[in-house]
Amino acid sequence: MKKELIKELARDFIAFGSIPFLIMTIVRVSVIHIDYPLQFIISSIVFFTLNVKFKGEMRAGIGLILLTLTSLFYNHALYAIFALFVYMGIIISLLYLERDRALIFRGILLGAISTGIGYVITRSIFFLKK
Repeated sequence: MKKELIKELARDFIAFGSIPFLIMTIVRVSVIHIDYPLQFIISSIVFFTLNVKFKGEMRAGIGLILLTLTSLFYNHALYAIFALFVYMGIIISLLYLERDRALIFRGILLGAISTGIGYVITRSIFFLKK
């Protein structure tokens, strides 16, 4: 019984790195400014494109995109700490459910690269003065 409960909780954590949660977040940030959803969209496109070639754990990568960009969006330390704990829960859950460690690491790396690219492109579109 206890082991099944832990597995269920692990699956729940992993859902925070899912595509439906990503879409829900994009819709949420679309309410305020155009640049925030564009960061998510560009980062996601870059991630999915890189993931086709390099095959990383999708939820680890999407989770990192969500952690980073929502923390920038809310710009509040308490939220950033909470989001970091949720992301750590995703990674720990992936490990607990015995996902391939190399895939998890690649997912994290691809997520970091994608987030950086999406952030830089969006900043250069909206905030560089000509």
